[in-house]
Amino acid sequence: MKKFMIRLAALTMALTMAVSFTACGGNSSSTSTSSSTSTSTSAAQQVTIDYGKNLTADGMWDGINMADYVTLPEYANLTVPADEVTPTEEEMDAQRQQLVSSYGTVTKITDRAVEDGDQVNIDYVGSVDGVEFTGGNTNGAGTTVTAGGTQYIDDFLTQIIGHMPGETIEVKVTFPDDYSDSTDAEGNTVSLAGKDAVFVTTINYIEGETVYPEFDDAFVSENLKSQYGWETAEQANQEIKDNLLDYNKYLYLQNYLLENTAIKEVPQTIVDTLLEQEEGNFTNAAAMNGLPLEYLLSIYGYESIEDFRADFTESAMDQIKLQMIFEAIAQKENMTISTDDLKNTFGDSYETLISTYGETYLKHQAMLNKASTFVMDSTTIA
Repeated sequence: MKKFMIRLAALTMALTMAVSFTACGGNSSSTSTSSSTSTSTSAAQQVTIDYGKNLTADGMWDGINMADYVTLPEYANLTVPADEVTPTEEEMDAQRQQLVSSYGTVTKITDRAVEDGDQVNIDYVGSVDGVEFTGGNTNGAGTTVTAGGTQYIDDFLTQIIGHMPGETIEVKVTFPDDYSDSTDAEGNTVSLAGKDAVFVTTINYIEGETVYPEFDDAFVSENLKSQYGWETAEQANQEIKDNLLDYNKYLYLQNYLLENTAIKEVPQTIVDTLLEQEEGNFTNAAAMNGLPLEYLLSIYGYESIEDFRADFTESAMDQIKLQMIFEAIAQKENMTISTDDLKNTFGDSYETLISTYGETYLKHQAMLNKASTFVMDSTTIA
């Protein structure tokens, strides 16, 4: 089942989610060695998303009284069993591994030949008819490829198999007939379509295992102090544990609310509005990268836009119900969100967020966050 990261309850997460992709397809002069991908479908066009659609000025669903749909269980002063939410050592290890993941060092293998499937760091300089062209040169920066893979044109990556690190070889390939033109160093057009090319390629090294640093005082102080304020591993571990405890507690309460709240029905207006927004997000992500919407959806396993819509309706239902529950709690507790509340919450980001999402949407998300925080803060662990 695909999971939708839709903007529903957690305010910070909701406002920072974005779909980002790197377009590495073939018919481009900027990546001359990439495989050519052809499609008859035009690239998606940017659409305007009305995040405040069907919301009132105070951030509630317009025309929907949640008390008519939601019968709340006891939600304040709850007690959560400690053994249900206390972080396990495996959870702690996963968080520590995530923190050190960007500081790993790849072992460089230089004493054997390249084998099929190896991750290999190479440099290359490409030319057609003796003329070097833009996008056909790593400029000595090195790039990692999969030996025998198909992400480069023709059999480029097969030809590096059997060669030793330190060796420089000529890789000879033929560009597809529909490949785009490039330019030379002076900006003159270089035709690549259907042309034979030579890439002078140096095998730098074969990538071995990635070695990660120990999560100790030295690592924490050197790499994590500026971002997190930690100076020792003990400090870091305590905060990681506290955050995991809060996260597990929140998941426990979510499940409790879903299992014990009676929801008469989910208004179709809510489903349709959130679906429209999520479809808009996908469309704009495709447009940003010059991709057809259908192609982007296929990357995520959807055969069509109808498949996407049907899956959203099913996958997002629990999150939609949680939104209804938190709005019902906000109504019952007479919660409000003012413009000043938003300014105090977002500070320097306020104007940017307002221009992107609009005030009603921000109030809606802030209201849901306030309700969920109320439940969290009134719950004890025992």
